[in-house]
Amino acid sequence: MATNAVNMGKGNASGMFYYAASGTAIPTTLSSIPSAWHEAGFISEDGMELELSHDVENIKDWSNTIRRVVLTDHEEKASGSCISTTGDALAELFGSTNVTATTASVTVNLSAADLPPVKAYLFVMKDGDDLLAFGCSEGQISVSDNVSFQAGEGIAWPFEITAQGTTGMQFVKVNG
Repeated sequence: MATNAVNMGKGNASGMFYYAASGTAIPTTLSSIPSAWHEAGFISEDGMELELSHDVENIKDWSNTIRRVVLTDHEEKASGSCISTTGDALAELFGSTNVTATTASVTVNLSAADLPPVKAYLFVMKDGDDLLAFGCSEGQISVSDNVSFQAGEGIAWPFEITAQGTTGMQFVKVNG
């Protein structure tokens, strides 16, 4: 999917998020996005939110002193809103089996009972001269909230990606 996006900063901090085949490693250099990654759509000006949830159990001795802390559950989620209403973007959000795109129209089955397949996801942003990225090698995307259609407003498709697998979400910072 070609875009005429204006970069928000150096490198690939363009406001776009990317997807790749499930299991694709998160890049550790960000001077260019590897060819395995494809543009999914633009993220709204509200940006992204990364939710890290770690549940622990305190193991105490007889005197009620904590001697060890054990991780019992963890979950990492990324959420944001996609402001692209193209066949490609909607296919990422709803799954390609639920989207029919022609040159004249795009139709989405909004009541489909299946989710899109697990894929790798990547978000790149700029912080001063540094490039930052986070993503997951295995993530389940789903549209996560109400969609508003209002005069004078762009359409934003709120989504959530839940990390799966053993690597979960990863964060990369490249010094400028």
